[in-house]
Amino acid sequence: MDCSPGSTDCTTYQCRICSRQYKRKEHLQRHIASHTASRPHRCSTCDSTFQRTDVLRRHLRTCSARGLGQGSSLSKKRSCDRCTSQDAVCCYTSKSSNQNSAATSIGDDLGGIDLGLDFAGLLDQPATPAVSGSGSFFPDLIDYSSLSWQDFLTMTAGSETLRTPPVLDTDSLRSLRFLDKFTSNTGFVASFDCGTASQRQQVLSDIQFNNAYNPSTGWTCDPLSMKTHQILLLVKEVVMIKPRNSAVTLDWSPVLEQMCLQFFSPANLRKFLQFYWSIWHPNVNFVHRPSFEPLDAKPSVLATMALIGACVSPVPSDNENARMWFNCVEELVFIDEDFNSDVVISSSTAIAKYRHKIQALQAAYMVCLYQTWEGDDASKRRVRRNRFATLVSTARDVGIPMARHTQYSWLPIYEFNWMEFAVREELVRVLTWIFLLDTAFTIFNNLPPRMVIKEMKISTAAPEACFQALSGDECFEQIQSFLPQESPYWNVSLCSAFQTLCRDNLAISARNGLASLGPLNLFALASAVHSLIFQYRNSLDSLQLLPPIHNALNNWKSVWQQFTASLVPGMSPHVTVDHDNLQSQTMWKRVGFCSYCPEYWLLAKLMTDMLTTRNTIEDASQGDQSELERPEDGPLDSILNKYDQTSMRQVNDLILSLSDFRIAG
Repeated sequence: MDCSPGSTDCTTYQCRICSRQYKRKEHLQRHIASHTASRPHRCSTCDSTFQRTDVLRRHLRTCSARGLGQGSSLSKKRSCDRCTSQDAVCCYTSKSSNQNSAATSIGDDLGGIDLGLDFAGLLDQPATPAVSGSGSFFPDLIDYSSLSWQDFLTMTAGSETLRTPPVLDTDSLRSLRFLDKFTSNTGFVASFDCGTASQRQQVLSDIQFNNAYNPSTGWTCDPLSMKTHQILLLVKEVVMIKPRNSAVTLDWSPVLEQMCLQFFSPANLRKFLQFYWSIWHPNVNFVHRPSFEPLDAKPSVLATMALIGACVSPVPSDNENARMWFNCVEELVFIDEDFNSDVVISSSTAIAKYRHKIQALQAAYMVCLYQTWEGDDASKRRVRRNRFATLVSTARDVGIPMARHTQYSWLPIYEFNWMEFAVREELVRVLTWIFLLDTAFTIFNNLPPRMVIKEMKISTAAPEACFQALSGDECFEQIQSFLPQESPYWNVSLCSAFQTLCRDNLAISARNGLASLGPLNLFALASAVHSLIFQYRNSLDSLQLLPPIHNALNNWKSVWQQFTASLVPGMSPHVTVDHDNLQSQTMWKRVGFCSYCPEYWLLAKLMTDMLTTRNTIEDASQGDQSELERPEDGPLDSILNKYDQTSMRQVNDLILSLSDFRIAG
């Protein structure tokens, strides 16, 4: 190619952000990565991340853990330094020997019982839960009392490559397989239930087919163009008027304006919203899809939904382009007037007029989600320490006790207001998910909880059949069927449900009532147990917390078993679709992330039993010492001694270390 002065054959590629020019397209693509926070290339030995492959290659030549990388250690028996120091099974030693020995040891411990686990097959499990052989989407919990704790966890500790989302079958609940994966990865698709790659591709194919069948007539005739320009003006404001210590680093220019218009164009908004509903929505299901109208929605909630949709898109360029706008949308969401207003929702039934306030809460929650799982470390810390604290405070200002339903089944159908039900349920669910994110920070980042279960005097979430109903008449019919007037557990608060769970003796009627609450509410109850465990771990005198923790764990197990025993997919108010025959049009109705709540229960059970054992041993060893002689230099928390950690490595190490813990008898 002749690139001499005056030649017309030299093609150059220009960066649209900083205007730098390159002669080769791949050089421009590599340069563009420097404008984003994305570090997609990871060292397989030390977990360092890099923006460019050439930098990763240079790192591999000097990596201090290079003896373990690039397959060299996979054919050796040598363990890494960390595992050697902890006398633990190393995941970098020969994988085949580890897997075989793990399977053998489990079979030996169980007296030759075949668990039906194919360790090699686990590495290629699809991402979407499947219906078990018994026809139940949620499998029964097995009788854990017959197994040792090491039996549960050897499956997780023995193979570092168990990183694909597990199939939700009976076998997967015999280990912390999902939580091991969850604490070892970042990103929505790698961490949550976002369907299989083929399902995500099918959603994209349907979108492309619809676009080809209904070609766009241009922005001027597109009703969503107004929303595009509203988002543009909000982004422009936070870029041009940066507050002190702003995380926004972009400078406004005509090029950046065109990039903003392109990313949030009407066509992209529709595409990203479809990705949001089909791929993401089941994981955090607090937006009422049947009544959601993009033209009436706040631009801030549209922008956050679009970003999450782009993050889970099967198109890699969508993922990269989304990251450019993370901090801008975060800023515009948290300075929004609806989010910062002093409006308090009253006890009146006219709650629909507050929907923009509720959408402001939803948008702020979505920001916390995408920054925590898709953002860089600085964004993760900022959201966890500042933004989420603001979200919790705003939720309290809105009025947590106001998130209560009325007894709709008492009403005649002509008095039933579908929109009032939908908006009130959105408030119930966004507050439930705020509580769940708070407990997630406690479990995975060892951050003291900002919310307590006693303040959650909100209604439990309504069944999915009611929340997914496509019309007011259908919704009223589902309420009459599944939330009858005579049911004593209709409109029970989340707080009172947890108090019932902590009882010493759980009556059959109470167990059946709690089981009828469904997976989202049972997920919240399992997470609330972790809040109690955090208090137990960090209190100087916490023996009084042990009985309610043990009661809650034992009762939750029996409640879940009751729930799964009566579950018939497609005929249940909580599981409304056949997960074996999902289409892109019905994927939004599937059960997502909360279906893994039994692993949260198992982790809580393991932690409680290990803490009880350790405390008993420590008390016995210190029995001859006076109070003043007891050592004070050890960590207050004997399990997780580092607090407010951005990385989830500490809790992942805990999950792996539990493989060495065994209860006698």
